[in-house]
Amino acid sequence: MAEMIKAGAITVEEFTLINEAGQTFDLKTYIVELSIHEDMFSNCLSGSVIIADGSNLVGNIPIIGREIITVRVSNPGIENSSIQRSFYIYAIEDRSPSSTDRQQIYILKFISLEGMIDNITFVSKKYSGPTDEIAKKIFNEYLQFPRIWDKTYPFPKGITINESLNVPSWRTDVPQKNLTQLITGPQSLTPFKTKVTCVVPLWTPFKILNWLANRSIDAENDSPSVLFWESSQSFYFASVESIFKAQRDVKLRKMYFYGLDDTAIKEIEKNKNSLGEKFKKVEELKITKNTDVLNAQDMGQYASNMHVVDIATKTYDMYVFDYPSNFDKFYHLDGARPTFSTNQVRNPQSYKVFKPKHRGLFDITEDQKYEDWVLQRNSIMYDLNNIRIEITVPGFCATEAGEVVQFYYPNMAEKNNVKDITRLIDPHLSGAYLVTAIRHIFVENKYYMRMELVKESFATSLG
Repeated sequence: MAEMIKAGAITVEEFTLINEAGQTFDLKTYIVELSIHEDMFSNCLSGSVIIADGSNLVGNIPIIGREIITVRVSNPGIENSSIQRSFYIYAIEDRSPSSTDRQQIYILKFISLEGMIDNITFVSKKYSGPTDEIAKKIFNEYLQFPRIWDKTYPFPKGITINESLNVPSWRTDVPQKNLTQLITGPQSLTPFKTKVTCVVPLWTPFKILNWLANRSIDAENDSPSVLFWESSQSFYFASVESIFKAQRDVKLRKMYFYGLDDTAIKEIEKNKNSLGEKFKKVEELKITKNTDVLNAQDMGQYASNMHVVDIATKTYDMYVFDYPSNFDKFYHLDGARPTFSTNQVRNPQSYKVFKPKHRGLFDITEDQKYEDWVLQRNSIMYDLNNIRIEITVPGFCATEAGEVVQFYYPNMAEKNNVKDITRLIDPHLSGAYLVTAIRHIFVENKYYMRMELVKESFATSLG
């Protein structure tokens, strides 16, 4: 990778606004701060921009909360490191004039175009088949939009009145090119294991996709850990384990360091860091979560039970799931060593789930097999919130939510004359992390990221 002159440098190639009349306005010189947020637990991108308006754009255009903005930013000197996306403005907030009445400052809030259309789309239809195939069908039919909006496209406007209660007429006229895509698993060619038959009762597309993700088990990894989210680069419908497996090669990961000197960093890297020299040092660090045993017990991470009643046959079943006993059955970032003691006191009665089912509702109704995913998913999802840190680093556009990185944290002890590198780093807080969220922040020609990292396993035993 070509090394850029200055870490944190950014090129704002475009920041334009398009109104209903097809007029475009260049707002680059009005930006005070631009923030774009992506999160594995959020279905689409969102963000905000602080505008210093000395031309009364908000009144003259006018900006009323239904315009489209296009953002193109990139790291200068680095190939394939950019964010290019169009968004829908949905709110104007904190509008305040200067004391001289010559300028006003306000905040424009925006979301992905797919988030806008989801908010007014309601689906009532029967679906049957593998959950990933249904997810693609719903995404392609109701949500797909061009990543970059052209002013010649029919502008979103007017009331939607038709029998289907969903696809508005203007959306069907949008050219089918440069559309967003839904990726179902990193390089996965196998269909998802789970099949469902359901009639959607006037849900939005996002709600349906989340419902499908909650029930999905991909065939390759046999893990009920599927999420649906948008990163700065694409939409994903994939299991957490498939992400871990696709990024198992440590040599291809970005490495970040906090509190370590250059000698220690070079020893750890050994020419394996995919980041440039000026990007790898963490500027700020917060350990926002580092185990809460009582909460984990209450939320059923360690042990839980489920009661299932079949409405048709009047049969009743109870299932118990013990996560410590099943931890090594799932694929983990740093190996099968949990972030908690396998001897942790636990009781499955501390977390109960009740589920009804009706296999005879349709002729082809699949058994939902709650026992295969409900309790297991609950424990896995809690694991992604057990150890959580937030780091601030120089911005790198090609980093996205769902990426696995290496993070190294110093051993907080006396280190005089210590030469063994393993004794210089914390054996538990250091290692592989999943990037669950990123806030890309552009301010005064500087670009930095606040990244949320989570760890669900350790490379070394707790002892």
